Amino acid sequence: MLYYNQTPQSVLKELNTTEAGLPPTEVEERRRLYGANTVRVQGESWWSRAVEPFKSIFMAVLFVAAAISFWHNEQLDGILILVIISVNATIYYVQRISTERVLRSLQKHTVQMVDVRRDSAVLSVDAMDLVPGDIISLSEGERVPADARIIGGSNIRVDESLLTGESVPIGKQIAEVNGRKEVYEQSPMIFQGSFVVSGEVLAVVTTIGNETEFGKLAVLSKKQEPVSPIQKKIDTLVNRSVGVIAAIILVAFVLALREGMALSESLRFVLAIGVSAVPEDLPVAISVILVLGMRRMARKKALVRNASAIETVGVVTAIATDKTGTLTRNKLSVQEIWRPVGAVHNLVRLAARSINNGTSKMHDPLDVAIEDYVGRVHIGVDDLVASFPFNQATSSSGNLWREDGKLLLVVKGAPEKILKKSDLTTREREAAENALDYFTKQGYRVIALAQAHPARKVDSLEELPKSIQFDFAGFLAIADELRPEAKRAIQAAERAGVAVKMITGDHFETAFHIGQELGIVETRDQVFDARKMATMSDEELKSIVARTRVFSRVIPEDKYRILMIMKQDGVVAMTGDGVNDVPALSSAHVGFAMGSGSQMAKDAGDIVLLDDNFRHIVEAINEGRTIFANIRRMIVYLFSTNIGEVLTAIGALVMGLPAPLLPIQILWVNLVTDSALVIPLGLEPGEKTNMLRPPRSPKAPVLSKFIVSRLVVMAIAMAATVLVMYVIFDKRYGAAYANTIAFSSLVVIQWSSALCVRSTYESIFKRIRVWSGAFIVGLSIAVAVQVLAMFGPLQEVMHVSSVNYLDLLTTGLIAFIVPVVVSEIHKLIGRRLLHKR
Repeated sequence: MLYYNQTPQSVLKELNTTEAGLPPTEVEERRRLYGANTVRVQGESWWSRAVEPFKSIFMAVLFVAAAISFWHNEQLDGILILVIISVNATIYYVQRISTERVLRSLQKHTVQMVDVRRDSAVLSVDAMDLVPGDIISLSEGERVPADARIIGGSNIRVDESLLTGESVPIGKQIAEVNGRKEVYEQSPMIFQGSFVVSGEVLAVVTTIGNETEFGKLAVLSKKQEPVSPIQKKIDTLVNRSVGVIAAIILVAFVLALREGMALSESLRFVLAIGVSAVPEDLPVAISVILVLGMRRMARKKALVRNASAIETVGVVTAIATDKTGTLTRNKLSVQEIWRPVGAVHNLVRLAARSINNGTSKMHDPLDVAIEDYVGRVHIGVDDLVASFPFNQATSSSGNLWREDGKLLLVVKGAPEKILKKSDLTTREREAAENALDYFTKQGYRVIALAQAHPARKVDSLEELPKSIQFDFAGFLAIADELRPEAKRAIQAAERAGVAVKMITGDHFETAFHIGQELGIVETRDQVFDARKMATMSDEELKSIVARTRVFSRVIPEDKYRILMIMKQDGVVAMTGDGVNDVPALSSAHVGFAMGSGSQMAKDAGDIVLLDDNFRHIVEAINEGRTIFANIRRMIVYLFSTNIGEVLTAIGALVMGLPAPLLPIQILWVNLVTDSALVIPLGLEPGEKTNMLRPPRSPKAPVLSKFIVSRLVVMAIAMAATVLVMYVIFDKRYGAAYANTIAFSSLVVIQWSSALCVRSTYESIFKRIRVWSGAFIVGLSIAVAVQVLAMFGPLQEVMHVSSVNYLDLLTTGLIAFIVPVVVSEIHKLIGRRLLHKR
């Protein structure tokens, strides 16, 4: 149906609806007929997801090892290998399902509510519940929730870049157009996924879900799981390690045959080494940690929309933050007023007449404050001709009224702009500027009020003739209470090596006063009036941006320019809430959109601050650092223990010893320790020093040289300890006895290693006091299962011999102490190196 060819009245008739909206019974009937307003993208089939964990080369290796066991009538070994395969697959399914469940729960925070007329009442409805025929109203910054035909509105411009690729906003109209048109030519239509850039829209929904233009495109695509930079780095690390391990396996196989090991046993031995050496499940485990991190951040009022932001936020070096709502409560109140001597205007009534009466749901806090101040002042709404929302170019807003047969324009806005266009004597201007100076030095936001009598109706404040002069009426001094936690949060950021710069549209003196209260600035030369930027080159501005802590009188274009200069020297987080902030939000390394802001700004941001609080930006940085540190812990633990197992096996072959561990024991150690302890290590609380050191370089490798050295030292200590124990007990009691001791010791060493890895620099004796429920549960499971292998029904399957309990206790104690000693010495060296920096 070509709705753009029809008049609004014809479309309403076609859809069997009216401007009053659909009655509830009809809405329910259409919901049953059309379904939910959701776009369903083609995903993976159930069978593809079912076989996913079995598609890796490591699963194939395990199947080969099981087949060899069955071929040689070693049914117990073969069955246990199949059990290990099943357990690994189950763990994969659990992790995948848990991840998807968390992501679904996070999506609840992103529900879009739309104003809908139904049965003559305006309701706020979930966009998913829209049906064809619904009458919706949209305003600046809102996302279009479904394809719709415009039936009312003014000054409508829409960003349809998602559909057309055209970045320039497109003007829209109410009148129909003739002929068949392409999407970008259908000016009476608005489409799902686009954004209202300016104006206010009244429209009737024509199509929903997959029937929309956006839905048709989505059907052609396949859902792609987002992959963060850290996940890509880990995938690369794992893939590279496969080649190295393959070479090691080949050497081990030759050495095993040289030592007289049977061919089948040699194959099973080297296959077990290969499977345990490469942490093939690490990428999946990391995706779980990232998603759980997103959930923790959402609980702290920071909703992550872009997975890569989790890593990036941890390396932020500077935060460029708005003042209003982020550092303040955004609860404005009129504290004082000022009128010129001899003024005849009723300032309270004029203030009431300046309040915007548009249909926008984004109520301006300034209008709310004025409304609270003026109370119930009769202003004659029937006489309202037009309402003008805040205009960045004129730095003002207002209303056009009809009074006594004449047009009366009432405006409020930036004092400098209003005074410049006002008809004042030198003395009157001087008095006004003195009053302005007094209010701004008190930290007030100052709003000027004025009126004028235009000769004709205008559609926007920009259309006012340049010759028109305002009749200045006075000032409103507005206060916005600082958030009590803001100053502490700023101090915490600076201790972490993150510079905080405040960007505001306030007057220079107001910005300086607020900056002082927050502890951002001490002297006036740390504040810069952004109006001077227009005449400055980027090169000139670069040095000013570097030393400036507070920017005053900033407009969105200035904000974007400041951001681009800051990005040259660091990783920058930027806050924003309006349509004009979108370029800065999308260009920042991490864009923090305000939860109270426009939907367009939220979609442009990487993280949405659900309560607009600056404190949560600092908490997000801390969380990002913690998540990265935990991922590094997982890598260090897995690679150090896996390399330790490989060195143990290769070391024995080089020394001419029998294999200290049987293939089934190697696979068991890999299953019990890796599966039970890796995820808990990824959920560790952050260290105390987390926000006491500067951010790492984003170009730095996942593992620093210092961390790699610890990994290597721990692996060597593990292999040396197990081999020494094996040699001692092999000479005294034989290979079977020594094998059991080696098997037990290796598992205990890995438990100890996990405890040591819980912190990078902090001593284990301090870290052990930090509660981690996940780690306690994981360690308990690992210990309980190992007890079954050593003393329970799995004893025979694991080829465990009867050993003296005192020997088991002594070797277990040594195995536990060795990693602790090695790790503590290495951490001490690390702390000293940090102190020197």
